[in-house]
Amino acid sequence: MAWLSSKQRTWGQFLHALVTYDCFPVFSAKVRRLVCQPLGVLGLAAATALLCGLFLHAQGMVLFVGVMAVIALGILWPWLSLRGLSASLGFARWRCRQGESVCVRIQLRNHYPWNAWGLTLREGFDQSEPLASLASIPGRRTARCQWSFEPTRRGLYPRGVCRLGCGFPFGLWECSRPVAVESSLLVWPRTYAVGPVPVSSGEARSEGNVARNKVGSSGDVLGVRPYRRGDSPRRIHWGQSARHDRLIVCELQSTARPLVQLVLDTSLTGELREWAVGVAASFAEGWLAEGAQVGAVWNDDVYPPASGIAQTTRLLDGLALLDERQTPLPQTLASPACREFRDGVQVIITSDERLAEAGLPLRESCRFVVLRAAAFGGTSPTRLPGQPWLYLDSSESIPEQLRNGYVEAQHGS
Repeated sequence: MAWLSSKQRTWGQFLHALVTYDCFPVFSAKVRRLVCQPLGVLGLAAATALLCGLFLHAQGMVLFVGVMAVIALGILWPWLSLRGLSASLGFARWRCRQGESVCVRIQLRNHYPWNAWGLTLREGFDQSEPLASLASIPGRRTARCQWSFEPTRRGLYPRGVCRLGCGFPFGLWECSRPVAVESSLLVWPRTYAVGPVPVSSGEARSEGNVARNKVGSSGDVLGVRPYRRGDSPRRIHWGQSARHDRLIVCELQSTARPLVQLVLDTSLTGELREWAVGVAASFAEGWLAEGAQVGAVWNDDVYPPASGIAQTTRLLDGLALLDERQTPLPQTLASPACREFRDGVQVIITSDERLAEAGLPLRESCRFVVLRAAAFGGTSPTRLPGQPWLYLDSSESIPEQLRNGYVEAQHGS
């Protein structure tokens, strides 16, 4: 075609497009789907043999019967094999984290006296190829097998209905039946190490075992000050008192338990949403491990502030099961749980795109964790209404920024 003139090439392209134009794309797709599979090919062969037997020669009927016998065997045998099988699936543990390996176990019982061949386990595990394949199961026997599965997404597994399939002997058509699930697997979001709990400006604090750089009565020494009526004599610093010729007492740390409320913007979509969920899970797990009281709000779900391992499990379970409902951030912040939150730190996780759309000011009383939408396939505004407490500008830097990217992580709390 290189030696043709531009006009000739244009006419050639036009004729090629005209000849190859598909006038009936829906019908063509159905025909291709029918013909481009073994069962469709055998069906056309049987129809051709039947026409030859009717109009050309009676021997065509022999070929027709033979082809139909192959089709019948290829359809009925898988169906019959599965009628005699019962299967159950379970996991070695109830929970795991995204990216961790977990053992999957399946038990198959063949109730027929003959073997069952060519079995596959499909669906429910985020992959198009068969999850497991079994060559055969002897008659009147029970087979047990296990393999390692590494979930790539948070949520409850298996996703949907897991099915046991059989296409033996010809693979013309695969019959399937659902597999009973004895135990499910809840996959928590992937989490990262975070910095210390942000400093709260509130005065109300519950007693705990977390040392804070605020004046209290049972922590380490923060400094000294003049004696005031009511101070315990045990806190008098006698050396400083003798030097200044007046009573000087030591100020101690407070062992108060910090109070945090996480607010997750669920109007985010796609990869940006999953990273926001991971950030919320990292804060919840990390700060609860430090002894803080952590609560959370997203959609219509409200988790009152609490501490301990039970609260960690409760929050991570909720984030793992977070559905596709989308609630605008202003609506979430207007809920009673957010409006009535006092005497603690409110951490709001959103994106710069949603922040600009909502027109929310970056208040000093809240800590805004803002993900850059342009780094996750979205559109970022040219400027923000203020400087966020933590600005996550790329997925590669998120683990490092969560660990030491905000003020409290750099200067201590």
